[in-house]
Amino acid sequence: MSRTVRFVHAADLHLGAPFKGVAADDEQVRHALVEAPYRALGAIVDLCVRERVDFLVIAGDVYNSAERPIRPQLALMDAARALEDVGVRIFVAHGNHDPAADAPALVGLPGNVHVFAHARVDRVVVERDGEPLCAVYGRSLGRRDVKDNLARSFSREPGDALAVGVLHANVGARAGYDDYAPCSASDLAAAGMDYWALGHIHEPGVVSETPWAVYAGAPQGMDPTQTGERGCYLVTAEPGHVSAEFVPLASLIWDARTVELGEADTLDVVEDRIAETCAFVSRAWGRPSIVRLTLTGRGEAHAALSAAGAQGELLARVRERALGLDPWVWVDRISDRTAPAIDLEAVRQGADLAADIVRIADELLADPDAARAAIESLVEPLSSKLRQAGIDAVAALDPVSVVERARDRVLDAVLAKEGL
Repeated sequence: MSRTVRFVHAADLHLGAPFKGVAADDEQVRHALVEAPYRALGAIVDLCVRERVDFLVIAGDVYNSAERPIRPQLALMDAARALEDVGVRIFVAHGNHDPAADAPALVGLPGNVHVFAHARVDRVVVERDGEPLCAVYGRSLGRRDVKDNLARSFSREPGDALAVGVLHANVGARAGYDDYAPCSASDLAAAGMDYWALGHIHEPGVVSETPWAVYAGAPQGMDPTQTGERGCYLVTAEPGHVSAEFVPLASLIWDARTVELGEADTLDVVEDRIAETCAFVSRAWGRPSIVRLTLTGRGEAHAALSAAGAQGELLARVRERALGLDPWVWVDRISDRTAPAIDLEAVRQGADLAADIVRIADELLADPDAARAAIESLVEPLSSKLRQAGIDAVAALDPVSVVERARDRVLDAVLAKEGL
């Protein structure tokens, strides 16, 4: 009998997610956003069937909220029944968004689904033809704000030919994510697993290969910050060897692009440049996409974009053009970071206020640490209030970008007043 085990590792489905932070006033786009997590679940089921895997692991946050509305629960039930028909088992660990102790199940799940307990580590043996093949260990989060190191409660039994651990946790204090069930890579290694199926971090990636510890990431990007390809992992394991292949699944791609306007001088040229970028995004992903665009460059386009009503009209026009692409692209937002057509070197050589502004900016740009310190001192009253709310607004700032933008805005005002 073959000792090779094949399974799909998914996580962070967030069924029922509201998709906040995007202004989608087009019905086609709104529908795609709402349906995207369910399509991702369907793609996971199709992958399991196509690859004839032994089981599916979902490492937390199946649902987006503890309330678990009816539609998400029914979607999981339908997926489980489809996999039960082909003999695929499902192992589910609850995460911080859908903690195990917070809400009762309103929909029954078929017998091929095992939901891990939260008070202890569960061990379930997967068999083939009556012979033990693999042990799957898992533990759910019982509440949202679990601060205990749950990885330390895992321990492989000596007789396991293969062992898989399932946990929703922040390994290595990953920035940008709540520190729930915090642990280290060494904690994972100490448990003796062959593969760790991890959830919580939405970016897919390998934490370690000794042992294998992998974040599947969300199979569908959940907001404009989660750009690029998303999916799950197809894992093949046998005693002494593990391999994990990332499989793209997302039906909708989030993207962010910079449009360099260069010599563009009128709004029609700007519109065409944006349309070219959207067409590139459409071709690159081959799927519907939502994109945020940043316009850059120093030139006459800056004045055109500054005209009253120009940016609103531009956004409406490029949205219409991009929605006509196949596949379509939705332009969620356009940020104007262009600068006026100023000869900085000529200004720098002068002896007036404008020259002083450029030289002060030059000094700050030569020392980013000094620039950050200056920015922090200016915004300290506001940033201290934000820190009390758990928000570090300054940490995310690029001091070089802030100084350049401030320089250009002040120069605009000064030179306009001087009639230049």
